[in-house]
Amino acid sequence: MDLSRKQKIYPWLVVLGCGMWVSGSIGFLTIVAGNFYVPVSESLGVSESSLGFYMTLVCIGQAISFPIAGRLIPKMRIPVHMTIICAVEALAAVAMALYGELYLWYVSGLVIGFCMGFNTSIGVAIVLENWFAKKTGFAIGVAWGLGSLANAIMSPIISDVIATAGWRVGYVVLGLTSLVLMCSASLFIVRLKPEDKGLLPYGYDKQQEGIHVADPTDGVSFRDAVRSPAFILLLAAMTLITMTTVTNQLFVSFSESVGYGAGIGSLMVSVAMICDILWNPLIGITCDKFGAAKGVVLWCAVTILSFVCLMVGASVPALAFVGAGLNDTMYACYGTGIAMLTAFLFGNKDYAKIYSLVPAIGYALGCMGVPILTGIFQASGTYDSVWLFCIACDAAIAVCVVAAARLAKRLPRTE
Repeated sequence: MDLSRKQKIYPWLVVLGCGMWVSGSIGFLTIVAGNFYVPVSESLGVSESSLGFYMTLVCIGQAISFPIAGRLIPKMRIPVHMTIICAVEALAAVAMALYGELYLWYVSGLVIGFCMGFNTSIGVAIVLENWFAKKTGFAIGVAWGLGSLANAIMSPIISDVIATAGWRVGYVVLGLTSLVLMCSASLFIVRLKPEDKGLLPYGYDKQQEGIHVADPTDGVSFRDAVRSPAFILLLAAMTLITMTTVTNQLFVSFSESVGYGAGIGSLMVSVAMICDILWNPLIGITCDKFGAAKGVVLWCAVTILSFVCLMVGASVPALAFVGAGLNDTMYACYGTGIAMLTAFLFGNKDYAKIYSLVPAIGYALGCMGVPILTGIFQASGTYDSVWLFCIACDAAIAVCVVAAARLAKRLPRTE
């Protein structure tokens, strides 16, 4: 392949590789892993909530590793270091096929979550910020969209494997598939910077004005950024996003509360997952075209519309499905929009270190989303109160983003 052709094609291969990380890591080992809750808990004789604490520990592991990943990834040799991390993560999932004691799932959860902090939001954002001088948001969105597509394919496969061969074989299949996807990406496709392949960032053109070039010296220093009101507002937005992106977990309960039944609720979840494949790249496109701040505000408005549809959907089933499909836009903002917004606010100088703190603190502060939302439902007896609370949160997210964008302009920058 000649250099000019490689320059055009290889950055998109890196996007594919990042999608393989996302799917093999957070996709397979959290979303698809939900298929194991019932059979494993029944086999062990424990409650689903006790087994589900595994997911809490995955989140804790991520929160611990995010700041570490932000500092280490820019210094990594991806084929060596990231391959080891991905292999450890996948083998921690395979090991669950051998477990008989509940606490061992918790150990694997911590290991998986810690490794996940490297090869999902932080790793994908750092790598693709390096590889793309333009269309960065679209590239990040496509990577997450590919992960959602892989989840939609893998979930029914694993469900069939569990039904026919048992959950222990299911863990082996899931873990080994994750291993192949993630390690193949690290070994053969993804590199930290385009210079590692003798290339330039996609869209780089010194002669063309108006194209952003990913210059590592351009932006706000870590010290100035994390002490700024703009950073506090970004954390507030991330916390509210974390709290309210769990709503698809409530669709079954919502459906039963209005008399539609669990089956309709499950279909609403499926609609949300399918739509998520499209929302990630679309959110990236809008962030590229209008700027990350305006892009995120736009999708806050779409999410508010989704909650209005869900409220009306209590009596009109078709609008319940529309609301479910639109609602996953804020989940896509969580992965794509916030990564772009951080770069928009603070630039590239210390992007990795700054961005690594955002999901870490957002996870820690927003992890009580499900208890809060279910508590509102139990206190009021209707999901209308839950959806109104979420509308207020989305409006607050938009306000935080607009204010952060204005305040960030005052920060000292190196050019």
